[in-house]
Amino acid sequence: MVRRLKAQVDELTRQNQDLSGWKARLSQENYELQRQVQELDSSNGALAKQRTALQQQLDEAKARLDEESRVSRQYNICKLTCVTSGDKGTLA
Repeated sequence: MVRRLKAQVDELTRQNQDLSGWKARLSQENYELQRQVQELDSSNGALAKQRTALQQQLDEAKARLDEESRVSRQYNICKLTCVTSGDKGTLA
């Protein structure tokens, strides 16, 4: 009976050591994964800022293009008006 109990204690001690090893490995892996998540969050924040800056640049470029198109249309309308009215001296 004592021998059987000693064998059980030895087996439970071995299982406890195995589980402690697993716990240590999982804790280390968890730490590494949390570090990676923090790095990815940081990268995501930087990309969001870059996206915002690029969106602002795009909006500004679109506004300039719209303004240039508007001015060009007005110029062409004026040019046609001057040509049809016979006032060729105001535009070269």
